[in-house]
Parts: sequence; C-alpha cells; structure tokens
Amino acid sequence: MPNRIKWLIYLAAITAVSIVLAYFYNFHTGFSKVQSDWGSFGSYVGGTLGATFAFLAFLAGLENLRFIKGQQEKEEVLVSIKSYEADLKDCYTMIVTCDQPWIWGHNFDAANDIKDLPLRTLLTSDAIDWEAHLAELRDSLAFRKQPNSELFQDRDIWLMAYNAAKGLFKFIELYEIVGGDSSIVSYYRDAYEIPYNRLLDTSR
Repeated sequence: MPNRIKWLIYLAAITAVSIVLAYFYNFHTGFSKVQSDWGSFGSYVGGTLGATFAFLAFLAGLENLRFIKGQQEKEEVLVSIKSYEADLKDCYTMIVTCDQPWIWGHNFDAANDIKDLPLRTLLTSDAIDWEAHLAELRDSLAFRKQPNSELFQDRDIWLMAYNAAKGLFKFIELYEIVGGDSSIVSYYRDAYEIPYNRLLDTSR
C-alpha cells in the first residue's frame, strides 16, 4: 500500500474521532437512551463526515492510480532491461578474432595456436590482454564463423555488443529514476558494469 494512502487513512480516522468527540463534548455527557438523540447524532455525523470521507476517498483513488501507473512504468523498463541483457548474452557466445593473445601468468608463446575466442572472454576475463584485442575488433573486417554456421564480421559483433550494453545501462539508470528495486539495479550493475566499461573504453 502506498505511504500516501496510509496517511489518508490515518487522517480519516483522526477526523472521525475528533468530530465524534466534539459532538459528545458539546451536546451530551454520556450515551443517550432517546431515539431522537441518536437520529440527530446520525445526521450530524453524516453531514460532517460524509463530504470529508468522499474527498479523502477521491484523493486515495488518485494516489492508487498514480501507484499503479508507476508500477507499470517499472515493469515496462524492466522488460527493456531484460531484452538488452538477452542481446548482450547472445553476443557473449559469438566467436571473434583474437590472434595470439597474451595470457597472464604464462609464457608469451603459450597462446600461439589461439586465433579466435568467444567475445565473453575479452569482456569479462582479467587473464588476457583484452584492451588491445577488443580495440582491434571495433575496426576489424575479418569474418568469423559462428557456432550456428553464420558468418559475422568482427566489427559488427563489437557494435552489437556495444549497443546492447549501452541500451542495458541506459534503462538501468531509467529504472533507478522511476524508483525501481535497488537490489535489481545492484544485480545488473555488478553483472555487466565491467563488460560495459570495456566496450565504452574501446569506443573512443
């Protein structure tokens, strides 16, 4: 329940109690056994509280509509985030040129036989000299055969990954602005900030 609606409920309760207490303070010293007194009390309560409750109910309705709209906006943004995430994960599995990379902790000739790698390795691994090879991909015209037998140029793969990561973080920021779940924001930042920054660095 939105906090504003809770406050409206509290306000309605306080208003009702105040009006009832004011009535008994001014007109009665106790509970009456006369039917006409209860009729007068009913008219008094209906006349004073009816309009007040109607106005508060109207405000609560507006607040509820605002809350529902906000939830819908969050869901729509989250759908976009998941879509860009799926695109980036698809790029992760694509094979790109990576000719004789330097693998940390190994001899310089340890990777002489390596000619290509999944893009994920360049985007997430700290055991390889990703800077040089990722920058080369941006302008590389070389074609690589993918696991599904399709051919893609290195630069097209890099561009698809770059656009997916950029779109992902654009909508993560938007999700944060509209008041989305902070744990979801943290998850996506932790999972994809390194690949995003690497692609961003090599786009300059």
